[in-house]
Amino acid sequence: METDNKYHIIVPKICAKEFKKIPKLWLEKIAKAINLLETDPFFGQKLWGKLEGKRKIRIPPYRIIYFINTKKRA
Repeated sequence: METDNKYHIIVPKICAKEFKKIPKLWLEKIAKAINLLETDPFFGQKLWGKLEGKRKIRIPPYRIIYFINTKKRA
């Protein structure tokens, strides 16, 4: 039996609304990056200061900021 080591991705409603404003080309790239986070959430760069504990992925001109809940997985 295969172990499912995926993380569950939660997109806040406010972000989902913003997705509607993003051109399709960029939206596809963003979707690929978000899907990668399911299996490799530590892929993004650590943030510091006010955003300490969060990570980011850059898809210029956009930035995805997220956090990893290691206690709760999919």
